[in-house]
Formats: sequence, C-alpha cells, structure tokens
Amino acid sequence: MLIVHILSLLYLRLGFSAFPIYLKTVKHYIYIPGLGDHFDFLRKLILRIWWQNANTRVTFVPMRWADRHETYEAKYQRVAAAIKAVDNKVILVGESAGGAMTMFALSRHPKEIDHVVTICGYNHDADAVHLEHKTRHPAFYRIMPAVDAIVVQLSKEERARITTIYSTKDTIVIPEHSRIEGAQATVLHTSGHLLNIARALLGRYPLKLTSTKK
Repeated sequence: MLIVHILSLLYLRLGFSAFPIYLKTVKHYIYIPGLGDHFDFLRKLILRIWWQNANTRVTFVPMRWADRHETYEAKYQRVAAAIKAVDNKVILVGESAGGAMTMFALSRHPKEIDHVVTICGYNHDADAVHLEHKTRHPAFYRIMPAVDAIVVQLSKEERARITTIYSTKDTIVIPEHSRIEGAQATVLHTSGHLLNIARALLGRYPLKLTSTKK
C-alpha cells in the first residue's frame, strides 16, 4: 500500500496522468470547463487540490469554446473518449457552460456515468442564451435547444443522479438556468459567478457531495 501511495504522489507531481492507479473505492471525476479557455491553466492548478484525496482521479477535458470552427460534436467526442478510458463509472463535473455538456453526455452514456455535478451550470434554457455567443461561442449557442430537449426527457432516476451547485446571487448564470426539477441542489449565497465557481473548486464541493455515493 505504501508503494501505491508513493506512486500516487509521483503522478500528482507529474500532473494529470493517463495511467490510473487502482486503489480501493477509487472515484474518477471528469471535469468539463465553462467558457473562458484562457482560465484552463488556473482550473487545472486548482483541481490538483482534489488529488490530495488518495482515492480520487481527475481528468480535465478542454472544451476550446473559443474555436469557432469546431463543432459541439467534436467537443463532446473528447468527453466521450475520457469516459471510455475509465473502467468504472465516472462522475461528470460541469462548470458554467460545461453544465450543458454534462447533460448531453448523460443522455449518451447513462450507464457509464454514476453522477453529474454542475457548478453554476448553464444546464438549460436556450432562449436566454445571449446573442453574443452566436458568434463568439457558436457551438454552445447552437446546441442549447437540443440540451433543453434532453433535460425535459430526463428520467426520474437520471435526475436523482444530478446535483446542481448554484448561487442565489449569481447574475451571469441565474439559479433558474441551473436548477433541474428532481435533482439534488446545493445553494450558495455568494455574489459573483467566478467567485462561486472558485469557492466550489477550492472547497472540493463535488468530492464532498459524492463522497457517500457508490
């Protein structure tokens, strides 16, 4: 067991490893970021905190939202590849616009996904997506009507496997766009979209909320 822990620390030093270390009750989280690709380095840095849990593995899947020529399907394929790379069920964590991607992925991989956690996630409501995203983030803008249809069709069992983390004082992604009927919810009261995301990541909320789930 000591050797395994030493290897775990080595992989932590090296970053996000593609080689899983099999420990008892290992949980594998797949993190899907929101808009703002330039924050990816900071996201990865904060996610290293999660690796302090010996039985936790994290895969960060870049979305490249600013790439106007890449389709949503191409972005989803990176998530699908990350899911298929894990032998056991995974936990998807979607931040902001990444919340919509978790809904999309859940509809295609219901048996491979154990739980979904969204952090200030824009999980539905295509009509409220700002028009600026049509040109700045076209893949996100165009897929939202399909995501709305997916959320409506979620089964009771699927909704029970979703936890939404949102703030009553988030003015970028308001609670109505995060909440999902029948899903679990953790409500924050901190002001600011980015501040709430940082609070959830630094506080390892997704890990704590899924720690008792098998």
